[in-house]
Amino acid sequence: MNLIEHMQPLPTELLLAMALGEVDMEAVAARVMMQRGLDKQGRWVGFERAAKEWQDIGGA
Repeated sequence: MNLIEHMQPLPTELLLAMALGEVDMEAVAARVMMQRGLDKQGRWVGFERAAKEWQDIGGA
């Protein structure tokens, strides 16, 4: 996976906040995974189970 390529379309404001350490990207990614109903292996488990699995990182 080419992370730089995936980050190119991000808004400058978000990239700047990330570069300055103002955004907890681990928590953001965990929240998105939870909202997609995915577990820590990227498998669909449903929203309720995903929320329980990710709550320690991304909040519920």
